Amino acid sequence: MKRVYIAFIVILTLVLIFVVTSCVPQHPSLVSVRSIYDAKLKILNSAGPVSLDKVEGTIIYVSGSDAIIHDGQTGIYVYKAGFYSSDVGKKVTLNNVIGTTYRDSVQIDFSKGGSKSFATETFTVEPTDLTIDIVNNVSVPTRALWDFQYVKVYGILNGGKMTFTYEYDKTNKRKATINVVSLSSSFSLPYTYDTEATLTGYLQFSNGAWSLKVLRAEIGDSYPGVGVFVDEVVDGKTFKVYGKSYELIGIDDSVNPTAAKAKLEEFINSQPEGIAQVLVKGEKDGKKYAFLFSKDGKTLYQEQALKDGVVVPNLAEEWEDITIYETLKNAYKSAYSSKKGVYSAFSGASVITVESSNTYVEGNYAIFSGTVSDVTKDEAGNINININVSNWLKITISAGNFKYLFSSTFEQFKQSLEGKVINFYGKAKRNEGILEMPLYAEWEMFSFASGSGTPDDPYIITKPEHLISVRAFASANKYFKLGADIDLAGVDWTPIGTYSSNLSASAFVGTFDGNGYKIKNISFSDTTKSNAGLFGYIYNATVTNLIIENANITASSRAGALAGASQLSKVYRVKVVNSSIRVTYSGSGYGGGLIGEVTDGTEIEECTVRNTTVSGAKYAIGGLLGRLKVNSGKPAVVVRNCYVEGGQVSSDYSSSTSSAGFICNFSAASGSAVIENNYVAASIINGKAFIAYKESGSADPVVRSSYYDTQVVGSGVSDSYATGKTTAEMKQQATFAGWNFTNVWTINEGNDYPRLKWEN
Repeated sequence: MKRVYIAFIVILTLVLIFVVTSCVPQHPSLVSVRSIYDAKLKILNSAGPVSLDKVEGTIIYVSGSDAIIHDGQTGIYVYKAGFYSSDVGKKVTLNNVIGTTYRDSVQIDFSKGGSKSFATETFTVEPTDLTIDIVNNVSVPTRALWDFQYVKVYGILNGGKMTFTYEYDKTNKRKATINVVSLSSSFSLPYTYDTEATLTGYLQFSNGAWSLKVLRAEIGDSYPGVGVFVDEVVDGKTFKVYGKSYELIGIDDSVNPTAAKAKLEEFINSQPEGIAQVLVKGEKDGKKYAFLFSKDGKTLYQEQALKDGVVVPNLAEEWEDITIYETLKNAYKSAYSSKKGVYSAFSGASVITVESSNTYVEGNYAIFSGTVSDVTKDEAGNINININVSNWLKITISAGNFKYLFSSTFEQFKQSLEGKVINFYGKAKRNEGILEMPLYAEWEMFSFASGSGTPDDPYIITKPEHLISVRAFASANKYFKLGADIDLAGVDWTPIGTYSSNLSASAFVGTFDGNGYKIKNISFSDTTKSNAGLFGYIYNATVTNLIIENANITASSRAGALAGASQLSKVYRVKVVNSSIRVTYSGSGYGGGLIGEVTDGTEIEECTVRNTTVSGAKYAIGGLLGRLKVNSGKPAVVVRNCYVEGGQVSSDYSSSTSSAGFICNFSAASGSAVIENNYVAASIINGKAFIAYKESGSADPVVRSSYYDTQVVGSGVSDSYATGKTTAEMKQQATFAGWNFTNVWTINEGNDYPRLKWEN
């Protein structure tokens, strides 16, 4: 019996060993490697993942928690290793890691396990020259050496394309062309024209093709045209080369001939050896018509002259270049936004009406105001637009300027003006008792239902054209008031006011009273622009009693339904509902349901964001505000009696500090921010419930009597500053002790969250 028992125990032990060894995943045996190149060869020659005993290298690039390490011979991508940007330059050793390929690219997948340790000293890895036709080399040894190789290469960025041509064989002058991707916000691709460049970055073989991921670029000369030596500047838009006259396309120097000529002479004289580049578009009547560039091709003269306001646009269809004309349009708009040159007198311009027209001094800039009688087209020669204002003022728009600087068709334009009081900015001349004035751009024309822009007589806004006209007075400290709901469906919206180093001249500076009405269907989508919303930037402004509904805003950074950014402003009783805000910048995007970024002295009270989606590519995405920042010694920011309810706040980037239900990024000294009596009941993805991130150098946020719904924000979403409550508790007045339910808040006890009384 004893022998049988022993045999049974032995058999049972063997069975258990078999079961255990069968059920526990077996780690592949570790492979010893001598270098990163050796590791990559083994990965590429393997049918599956490879366990590597040790891989060493210096960190040359970090993106999120991923990195590229390099040992001086070649590099490799390391996925999910928890690196930081401060680790660049450190030598790291990775132990017991898994090597694999992802879309043909070689990498170490740290999410599968492993450990890392850093050396105490730092190392510098110098980029190597790209000396082969990498595009046509896809062999395993080539991929092992060059995939994630750190390189520096001189060549030409091909104009209008995401490609780069370099000479890999200088002896035989053989060249290759590779796709390029910019990984730096300091420059963008593609350049409009062929441009010399020295690019530093890393190569990557992915999905069967090579590309160069650019970390830094030294930009050299660009080649839009041919080099010429300018002999003489004739006037503000004409010069001579070996006796041949060149006339500059796209500008009119007649508004200030002396300043325009001086500007052109200054530009020519600043070029080395007096040599510039000309892009000739045609020839007529013995003249060549051209765009003028600096010797290195980087500066377009017409763009600079329009930005400075010493000339006005003359965008003739005969010589059109759509890309350059768009550049010139933006340049002239820049002069308007910054109030330079022709716009320098805008804010203080006199208003001229039919009654005061006899006192107008010719040559002075003014705002001419009157009722438009009719709008016609002049069929003779160029089809010019003529605007007759009650037989005392005639406005003329050239055909080219109308086509490229105005957003409507002629019929739409005609319908929007006739019979209405319109304001026009410019300067006029008398001709047989009638004032005649050229109009160059859409933003020089504006109208309102009534009013004069004072506190007692604000400009009344009842139509989209009136709201668009607010931009004309954005920085003039005027008063505006809605007289009806405004529907911007179909309108290509441009935010009112923008950022500059002189906010008093570029931002919205004034008072905007929504009067309880709605602005619906704001639509803005441009991932190259920042400061986007109904307003781009508000400064020393007041916005009150406004509802924004169904806004759709997409921008690079600083975006919100109300405004991209705010400073020293008061925002009171503004409601955002059923809207969508997205920022695409791959760093701190500052996207908010209400405002993207609020700074020094901004006060926000009794505001709400409801059923709205706020999202971003990476950091600083907030349900109400993307960022709150108070600079040292500046007035406090106040956020009081506000809430975010419904909808979702999310970041594409997996981090608990990427987004927040209320304010994502916080930066303020102790006592310089007041945050009290607020709540959040919205879904959060990759973030915190209320405040996500205290920036370096900031004091801890002080949040008083503020709450979030633990059942709505999402599983695992918590917060260090506000108090979490269940949905049932969030619908009970007793939860909100100290809140003013007499004048500010109301609640349907047990059935709904607290709401602001003014909403009803």
